[in-house]
Amino acid sequence: MPITFLLVFASFVWMGGAYLARRRARLHAAMMRALIIFDFAFPFYLYLTHDWGKRLIEQQEILSFLVWAHFGLGLLLYTLEVLQWRAGKRLQGGDAAARAEHRALAKGIAAARLVVFATGALLYEPA
Repeated sequence: MPITFLLVFASFVWMGGAYLARRRARLHAAMMRALIIFDFAFPFYLYLTHDWGKRLIEQQEILSFLVWAHFGLGLLLYTLEVLQWRAGKRLQGGDAAARAEHRALAKGIAAARLVVFATGALLYEPA
């Protein structure tokens, strides 16, 4: 599990680097694209490396509010990232009006990522 925490920490460092590269549009877009791919691939990594069936079904944690909150917040994060991707495409296409939306979504994504990974950390169960 420590590798999981390291990956999450590295993703936040990467996100900070992408934020700092926001003036270089191509680099920023490539870094954020990689981050979004990471976010979408992360549950598959967790599924392959953890025994969710035992924990969720046998231990009945599927009924836990924290599990469902984490799941719902993850869906919120994915929704924000899709909206951010669309706003970024509009921004690349020259639509200056998309800049405010892109900036607001960036704040929402940062907050949602923090909460999603924090609830994930709360679900951590040492072996």
